[in-house]
Amino acid sequence: MINSPNLYANLHEFLLTDYLHARKSNSLMTLIGYMENAPSFGSPNVFLMIRPRGFGLSLGIEAIYSVITRDKRYQEREHDEELITKLKLPHCQVLTLNLKKFTAQTPAEFAASLIALLQEAYWENHVSGPLTSYTTPKTYFANLIEAVAGRAGHKVALLIDNYDIPFMIASAMDENIRTEAISTYLEMLNVIKHSENSLRWALLSGHAKFSLASELSEGLPLVHDLSREPAYETLFGFTREEVEQVFGTEIRKVAPHQGTSYTDYLYSLEHSYGGFTFSDNMVKVMCPACINHALTNDGMLYTYSANGNYRFLARALSARNTRLDWLFDRDGQDPLFGSSITLQPKGAQLGSLLLQQGFATVDKFTEHLNQGISTWRYRYTCPNEDMRQTLMVVRGQIPIEQALRPIRPRIADARQDDYFDTEDIEPWA
Repeated sequence: MINSPNLYANLHEFLLTDYLHARKSNSLMTLIGYMENAPSFGSPNVFLMIRPRGFGLSLGIEAIYSVITRDKRYQEREHDEELITKLKLPHCQVLTLNLKKFTAQTPAEFAASLIALLQEAYWENHVSGPLTSYTTPKTYFANLIEAVAGRAGHKVALLIDNYDIPFMIASAMDENIRTEAISTYLEMLNVIKHSENSLRWALLSGHAKFSLASELSEGLPLVHDLSREPAYETLFGFTREEVEQVFGTEIRKVAPHQGTSYTDYLYSLEHSYGGFTFSDNMVKVMCPACINHALTNDGMLYTYSANGNYRFLARALSARNTRLDWLFDRDGQDPLFGSSITLQPKGAQLGSLLLQQGFATVDKFTEHLNQGISTWRYRYTCPNEDMRQTLMVVRGQIPIEQALRPIRPRIADARQDDYFDTEDIEPWA
């Protein structure tokens, strides 16, 4: 039986030790310092952070909120106080929106859902926002930002988690109405650009990078994507060193239950849930949620990601009925991970989506210098067994029941060309 408890109930449980807390705090506060001090040109800067599911982006939003508002969890740590002072981090009000539960089937429901979400933010921030029959998400959002800043007496920071959900919801609508729906959302986000008197900056987080401007709505044409910045490459993930430091004792307990040694079980964790890289430094990290799930289940290695919601990706791949062999394990690829996708991704955009959602990752980075001009080329591969089998489920190649069979533990000196378990169907076929 697979147990999937809410393993990250709060920030304390995520930052399990002082060792890991210090390492993550350095990156987290560097991120806040960069957003706070980056030059702006007349309007608040908008930043974007993309990570696959299971990498704790929502926890990152919670942590940023805690630092900026000086939550007591940070006041208790001397290391954090010193870093906050050194980096001159702001102490201000933070406005947060989480679109995780956003849902709609028509443009009217789309607008109503946005207004309902904003109304919750009014209540949480103890400001008033009268509704009329003429209220739109754009006007309601503008009033919210102004009211929160006015109550605080200073400019506020804005955090929008799961910003990509409305795009995925709109993509499932009929073609003749989806544009209307998404234009409503882009017009609402456009308020950020014109809130220079109320906003310090805004951070959007999610699992896919959508274009935030269109022919019908200006939206946010300029967004600073921080997803591949080396300074944050391990902020949302566990390196092998961190896994050993934090989970070493637990691994020594569960490894014999799986009929393997400590070394081989650690290798098996990497084989099953590691291999992700988020900068050209090629530092590999493991998926935090999967590591925790495995250790909660007495060390059993299951395809935990197969239970995730990948309906948008499934529709995109099904609509194109395309092969993916052009993407995986081929040298000389463009930096697809940085490209935005549309509501109906196709061609190279499918590669971008697979990279952003963790089904592909950079396996090789090459820089070419020709007459003083640098060009970068990449090779992409499926990072691990968990994502390989999950992609097969998403594409309908195997039933989820097959994917949820235990992954066999590996031997640490196994040959690299036998890295994945043999299956009849390859994910890129």
